[in-house]
Amino acid sequence: MNNLFNKKPIYKVIYDTIAEKIYNSAYKVGDTLPSESELEKMFQASRTPVRQALNKLESDGLIYRSQGKGSFVANYKPIGHWITMTGFNHIYTKDWKKISARTIEVTKKTSPYYASLLKINSNEEMIHLKRIRTDQGEPVIYLEHFLHPDLSIEMFQKDPSFISIDQLLKDEKGIEFTTIKEQLEAVSADVQLAEQLKIEEGQPILKSTRISYANKSNPVDVTIIYLRSEKWKYAIEFNKGM
Repeated sequence: MNNLFNKKPIYKVIYDTIAEKIYNSAYKVGDTLPSESELEKMFQASRTPVRQALNKLESDGLIYRSQGKGSFVANYKPIGHWITMTGFNHIYTKDWKKISARTIEVTKKTSPYYASLLKINSNEEMIHLKRIRTDQGEPVIYLEHFLHPDLSIEMFQKDPSFISIDQLLKDEKGIEFTTIKEQLEAVSADVQLAEQLKIEEGQPILKSTRISYANKSNPVDVTIIYLRSEKWKYAIEFNKGM
């Protein structure tokens, strides 16, 4: 006998079916999902549960949506060794499925200070990104990137939920970072940071400035990371092989 109390809601059926196909690589990174109307027909469901399922897939970091274009499979796996080069390896490894990223803005910008860190002319336009990383939908890290002008801006516009600059550059251009220099300091959240991180203005946060090099003399990316340290703890573990 069917137990009505154990019957799964239709939005959860849709979510689980799509999620399973993503995990099994039936839907691969970058693939376009069926449209909302196609999903309605496939699951014999109304628009509301379809949108509920897509919203949850997006908030869980499994898909991203582009207005007028559709829904796409996101790069949700912490592939590559880039996670070991952060202070959050312990979090990424343990709770990756709860974490997602989103690009807010992709522009070109001049800044004599960051140009000096990239060792380029002070008037050269760098690629400038603003990004948010969330944990179960709650903002934890706000990032700004200043990238070398020789890179293509289109690379960073294709998928707003790309996993990391490090992994993207490796996948798209074969660039691997060999040296990273990082400086940490405590700062107070200004109006913009408070808005992005959903915290009170003036709240203490951790600021990291990372310079990533393709070799010891060629910086490619300067990343400024603002961290809600009451949510995530920065930790480094070093193990020397014997």
